[in-house]
Amino acid sequence: MSRVDWRIKLLSVFVIFVISMGYYANIVTYDEQLGTKNILQVEKGQMTESSNDILMNLSFGPGAENLSWNAVQLSLEVDGEEFPCMVGGMSSIGQLNGTVQSKLNADGSTFTINIDATGEDMQSIDLFTMAEANGSTPSLTVQRTDIFLGSNVTGVAVDDGFSQVNYDSSLVFDESSEQRLEWYSYDLSVHRIIPDSETYIIEDRGVFFKVQLLSYYDSNDESRHITMLASPLDNATIPALVDDSMIQISACSILENGDGVWGANEIISLQENELSICASTCLIEIRAMYQQKLIRGGNQI
Repeated sequence: MSRVDWRIKLLSVFVIFVISMGYYANIVTYDEQLGTKNILQVEKGQMTESSNDILMNLSFGPGAENLSWNAVQLSLEVDGEEFPCMVGGMSSIGQLNGTVQSKLNADGSTFTINIDATGEDMQSIDLFTMAEANGSTPSLTVQRTDIFLGSNVTGVAVDDGFSQVNYDSSLVFDESSEQRLEWYSYDLSVHRIIPDSETYIIEDRGVFFKVQLLSYYDSNDESRHITMLASPLDNATIPALVDDSMIQISACSILENGDGVWGANEIISLQENELSICASTCLIEIRAMYQQKLIRGGNQI
């Protein structure tokens, strides 16, 4: 009888081990539906003493998809110095360390905001400055997984993707600061916070913004690092887009067809903007990201 009990116990341990390993493998191999499978192709341009050279042409390999500029970050690095490349002509200035960090995307009007919610303190975000509220009235507050609209801020969740969202006067703004935003689902099979696909339209002090939650994890897969896209609607002018402590003229311009996307079959050019990034001979590292995920393929010339 004891021998049977021993075998049953051993089998039980083995079954638990197999289930645990499968569960762990699911977590480790889980891949968020962010980024793109596009493969970057690079063609060398001209490099002279001029400050207006077209340094390179970029395109995608076969089977690519269109990428909206509002979720693309593109930059060049030469001798350790980074040069953001922009469609809109303006780029972000590197910020000091903080729990709320924002960076202007290639379209020149959308910011990627990264929020470090690993501490117990509530983080406050001001969408007018695309930065930590720092005493001003917050548009959003974040604590762990809880996200609330600020006082007197209203919002509505719409099914359209971030790029397609526009203000519609018939919308009913049914979100307020009284209840937390229901912005994610919890996937028990992989033990993950999965942001919903909706985009929020938020009204704050008479200005409308669109906001989409992208991820709850950073590039090292650490939790409580929330990433979101945010942009003013109707071409509203906000301090973040005219603040010379956050924004500067970009040294690198993206020459494209002006339709708002980096087309699957489109060749774009990166041109110096009155600054000689590379004269004659240098190694240029290319960093192209979509939804905070690196675009694979050519990365230097």
